[in-house]
Amino acid sequence: MSLRLGAMLPEVLKHLFKKPATVQYPFEKIGVPKGFRGRPVMDPNLCIGCQLCVKDCPSEALEIHKESESTDEAGKVAKRFSMTFFLDRCSHCAQCAEVCPKKAIHMNTEFEDAAFDRGALKIVYK
Repeated sequence: MSLRLGAMLPEVLKHLFKKPATVQYPFEKIGVPKGFRGRPVMDPNLCIGCQLCVKDCPSEALEIHKESESTDEAGKVAKRFSMTFFLDRCSHCAQCAEVCPKKAIHMNTEFEDAAFDRGALKIVYK
């Protein structure tokens, strides 16, 4: 037993004065790497309602609804859309952001999606 302790002692002393290799996660936040795909975020002012994001989503985590339609003096029709996003279904593949022709959807860097209630994982962008 003393032979093993003697072989292990230099290793123990070396690591005794080093900083820890891990991060105390909930208390210390670390930055996310470049290109990280967090949760999708929609800008409803840019959405044209083409539904390409809904069609390309492999996990069926998106729904697009027409909110309003108005016509101005020049006869131009302005439509407003909202997006319902189901975070519990999302696989964070960013396919919705890639396929959007108006770049109305982008991926942010949030990754803490845990919740006690499934309803809290439903996000509506209006």
